[in-house]
Amino acid sequence: MLEQSNHEVSTSIAKKISTTLILGLVFSALLLMLGNGGNISWFPPIVVFSLVGIALLSALLFPFIWHYLEHKQKMNSAKIYGFLYSGIRYTIAFNIASFGWKKFYGLQFIVPTEIASLPMNQQSGEWLTWFYFGHSQVFGIIIALIQIGGGYLLLFRRTLLIGTIILFALLVNLTLINVFYQMNTGALLQSVVLTIGVLFLILLEYKKLIVFFLKTKSNLPSLSFNSALVKNMVRLSAIVLSLLFTIYLKSLVK
Repeated sequence: MLEQSNHEVSTSIAKKISTTLILGLVFSALLLMLGNGGNISWFPPIVVFSLVGIALLSALLFPFIWHYLEHKQKMNSAKIYGFLYSGIRYTIAFNIASFGWKKFYGLQFIVPTEIASLPMNQQSGEWLTWFYFGHSQVFGIIIALIQIGGGYLLLFRRTLLIGTIILFALLVNLTLINVFYQMNTGALLQSVVLTIGVLFLILLEYKKLIVFFLKTKSNLPSLSFNSALVKNMVRLSAIVLSLLFTIYLKSLVK
């Protein structure tokens, strides 16, 4: 599944640690999501947090066990690596898609009437955020489709990179909202862990990204300048002139 030789996998304890740690984190986030804040009777918090503890402890210990058994030639490192890597992709896809389906079934962006009827300056950042996003059902569905579709793209090798880029942009935005609008701790942890997980998948393909974004020349038409200085000045003018125009508009406000 990964484009690495068995030798590279077998000599990289850093990859073993990072892979198992990321899987432990995203799997823990999935368990917390499934626990639904302690509202499921057959999956009480004591079970949820016990499993989270086991998952995190396993993530810390397994890489060293894996490394030891591999050097004793008692473990196929390539298969273990592929299994864990696939587990990360599946877990993230399941978790993100679940949040998408919740929006379809009215389990997110719902504000109680007694909260919604309060003046805006009496509401918390969390309720204001949910009220704002819940104001447009269509927008909520669009976000849900991105989450479900992006998660599905993670499950195929050919579409993995596209899915990670789409989801990373979405998750960074959600994380910033969760931080600066004082969302609850659970939502913040979910967005941070999922962002880290998706970033991990992106970094494994960083060579492809560098080639695509930085080394591939565009065939689109453009103006030709004999001087690189003039070309860069024209580029910079878009930023500077827009700033000056904004300053001018500000001066009109009294």
